[in-house]
Amino acid sequence: MTIGEIADRYSICKLKSERTDLDCYEELDMLYQELSFYENIEIYIDQLYEINGLIWSLESDIRLGKEGKLGLEEVGRRAIKIRNFNGMRVQAKNKINSLYKEGFVETKSNHASAI
Repeated sequence: MTIGEIADRYSICKLKSERTDLDCYEELDMLYQELSFYENIEIYIDQLYEINGLIWSLESDIRLGKEGKLGLEEVGRRAIKIRNFNGMRVQAKNKINSLYKEGFVETKSNHASAI
């Protein structure tokens, strides 16, 4: 797993531990230990945390099956926002991998988030 993927997973795990009752301490600790080998990575983790938090917020009602309450138009609007935030997420992970010279650049083909 590249450092970009580890940072992304850490930020999602941190959100999960804050927003749910799930105990993610062991996974958070393991990921944090791996991240601690990389100087100045905190700023990039914070960016991924923010992006993933926005995605989580947009997805929450959909995950809970509240499409009927939201309406299809709102679900569609959220899906487009989620797609765009996922594009930002891929860019952030690519930047991390590039800066720390790990892994490959993830590219999307035939996907609007690549624009």
